[in-house]
Amino acid sequence: MQLVVGAAVLHRGRVLATRRTKPPEAAGRWEFPGGKVEDGESPDAALVREIAEELGCTVTVEEWLHPEVAIGEDLVLRVAVARLVEGDPEPSEHDAVRWLAPGELGSVDWLEPDRPFLGPLLAHLADAPGLRAVFFEQDDARTVADHLVREGWRAHVERERLAGEDDDEDHPWAVVTDAPLVTVELLVDAHDGWLDPGDEPPAVTPPELPDAPLRIKRPAN
Repeated sequence: MQLVVGAAVLHRGRVLATRRTKPPEAAGRWEFPGGKVEDGESPDAALVREIAEELGCTVTVEEWLHPEVAIGEDLVLRVAVARLVEGDPEPSEHDAVRWLAPGELGSVDWLEPDRPFLGPLLAHLADAPGLRAVFFEQDDARTVADHLVREGWRAHVERERLAGEDDDEDHPWAVVTDAPLVTVELLVDAHDGWLDPGDEPPAVTPPELPDAPLRIKRPAN
């Protein structure tokens, strides 16, 4: 079976969806962009190439989601979490793109092979930033936050909630971000900061995900 790869492109807490124009039975429905892996090509390389060709932007592949999904008898689809590195998506083979927040995943009519990946994708789309990195210097905090935003993560700087109240005490600054732990740890080490363990995060009710098309049949032209 030939491998088809799709990209769940993440940027600032949202995922990219693209709308198909063909074939007729798929026109008007949404998918993760991508395409077929060529002979001698790795799945990662194929996905980066397809996104550059279809959307004119650069992504980096982070993690492949499960499961694999058969498309007919000859194709199998794999979808990877990818990060937007450079450029803004400009569709050439699709007629529309949308950035969807976690609660909006059910608002578009996904193609059947793409829907099994929506559940695993939610783990990468937390509604609220989850990590706090603390720094003594505001300039260090802003440097780290700017770096994370350039890499596609959400991040902002605020006064650390445990800062001292006396004038002669240090008043640290916190970077609040949805970036993964390993990424934040590297930046903390580089800028002499530390991670604030914080409080137990509140329980979040997952959004309802579609398990069937939004419509049964596309109206005839």
